[in-house]
Order: sequence, then C-alpha cells, then structure tokens
Amino acid sequence: MMPVIGDLISAGKDLIKSYFPPNMSPEERAKAEARLAELDRNARAQALEFQARMESELTERLKTDMSSDSWLSKNIRPLVLVYLMGAWTLFAGFSLYEQQVDAAYVEMLKQMLMAAFGFYFVSRGAEKITTILKGPPRDQRNR
Repeated sequence: MMPVIGDLISAGKDLIKSYFPPNMSPEERAKAEARLAELDRNARAQALEFQARMESELTERLKTDMSSDSWLSKNIRPLVLVYLMGAWTLFAGFSLYEQQVDAAYVEMLKQMLMAAFGFYFVSRGAEKITTILKGPPRDQRNR
C-alpha cells in the first residue's frame, strides 16, 4: 500500500481517538478502539484492493498499446523517455556554460523523469517478477 494512504488512515484514526470524551469508561474506550481497529483494517484492505486494481488496469493499458497496429502507440513511452533525457542533457549543458534555467522548469523536469522512469522500469520489473512468482501457465504445470 502506498505510504501516504497508510499515513492518512493512521492520522484519521488518531484524530478520532483525540475526540473520545475524557470521562469515557475503560469498557467504552476499549469497545470504541476495537471498532476503530476494525475500520482501520477495512480501510487498509480497501486501499490495497484499489492499488491492485490500478496496477491491473495499468497492465491492461500496456497490453492494449502493444497489441495495437500503430507504431506510435507501441513506442510512445520509450520516445517520452528519450525526450526527457534529451531535455535533461540540454539543461545539464546549460549549467556547464553557467546559463540560468528557471527552477520551475528544473523541478518539473525532475518530476516527469521520476514518473517516467518509475513507470517504465519499475512497473515492467514488477510485472516480470509477478509473472515469475505465478509460475508456468496451468497447461504446462501438469506435463
């Protein structure tokens, strides 16, 4: 699960606990905390399910792109990486000649490079690891 979602769930749980009345009996407090723990488990399970569904849909989009007859749809992601690396090289070249580049552009390029490299390499690696962990297809297992 993404750390941000887990942190939000924990923060919400702590916020709710802070509103418990000070004169609450220990039994009521234990009952409320048990209910909060149950809600916490449900929220985390839903977040994990959502993340898995998003990864599955991402994989489906990649499969659709690769099954297309269009050269551009099959190569857009590598072309974006090449473009971003070219822009990064250009900005690095500017810094060699002490040319100023607006910090907003540098930050934007940084974010795009992180997203593109993360998507392209991490998702592809995770996809391969998942395939390996699943093992051979069922029709090949029984042979």
